[in-house]
Amino acid sequence: MNRRQFLSTSVAASLGTTALLAEERAEPFRKIKIAQIGVRHEHASGKITSLKLLPDYYEIVGIAAESPEWEKKYKNASCYSGLEWKSQEELLATPGLEAVAVETEMTELIPTAKRCAELGLHMHVDKPLGQNLDECRELFDVCQTHGVVMQPGYMFRTNQAFRLAIKAVQNGWLGEIHDVRANMNRNDVDPDFRRWLATYRGGGMYDFGSHLIDFVVEMLGAPNEISVFERPDPDGLSDNTLSVLLYDKAIVNLRVTERAIDGFQNRCLSIIGSKGSFQLLPLEDFSRDPQTGKTVPLNVRLTLAEGNDEYERGTHHLQIDPFEDRYIGQLIDLAKFIRGEKNNPYTFEHELLVQKTILAASGYIPWTR
Repeated sequence: MNRRQFLSTSVAASLGTTALLAEERAEPFRKIKIAQIGVRHEHASGKITSLKLLPDYYEIVGIAAESPEWEKKYKNASCYSGLEWKSQEELLATPGLEAVAVETEMTELIPTAKRCAELGLHMHVDKPLGQNLDECRELFDVCQTHGVVMQPGYMFRTNQAFRLAIKAVQNGWLGEIHDVRANMNRNDVDPDFRRWLATYRGGGMYDFGSHLIDFVVEMLGAPNEISVFERPDPDGLSDNTLSVLLYDKAIVNLRVTERAIDGFQNRCLSIIGSKGSFQLLPLEDFSRDPQTGKTVPLNVRLTLAEGNDEYERGTHHLQIDPFEDRYIGQLIDLAKFIRGEKNNPYTFEHELLVQKTILAASGYIPWTR
């Protein structure tokens, strides 16, 4: 590794959880009172766990389940230990409440978020943002009217390997982009889970592929065309899906296969252009070094036909330290957005484009520019 590679890799590594939190703790903080509504979203337990890791940013004032039945089911889960359970009405009436993490069943995300927005509460709202584009647009209108920060739960927005990919494309390091391939494969065999996911059009593409679509739209913008291919299982779940997004020059292939052995570890991203390529495998890695106990680095292969201010011509094998927790990057950003310490780079217009693309790529609506 040459000096330029070493410096660049070191900078990327410094963006891991430990260094980031150490840097932030040196600054004065105004804790934000936050609550969580919902326990049914598949990321609900992870979000509350991540919020607990950020006591310098947030004071968690309580949690509300979707119903007494769901509270009973989840009340003894370890991730909710030490938290006060309340009704949604009690929770939203908490004095000084500023923000809410909306972690309901996906069908309830938009109506719950709209209710919070009408109260002027800032929000982290899990994904995807509903099955109806007009309802999503109405939510954004309410947020704008009340000056509400609304952050969708697209976790790759703070994944440093994905940030490097977007930088490489948008700075022209890879030249004209021709080929983008990515997958969010899983191995889902639980019958109850499969029956639940089958209630959503597009199955895994709608739920898990939304993360990839969010990334592609930020990187390349609105596609010209979208085509959807599915091979549904006899149980009704579209568990083998392909969405093809066409741009002026690029063809983007996004896959979600839910019969993939070791699915998480073979999730990958490949970007090929006229002047370079970017490969990431896996997209995330939660395995830990047996000696340090820390999560292992993400491995990026970056090949450049021409050098730039950060990387010389040639192939670079980069190791990028991930966050020790997959959600805290976004939650730290949310606190900064709320406190006015950082501008939110994602406009409501952008968020609407992302949701429109997700719905089209999942087969809910036809694509139009």
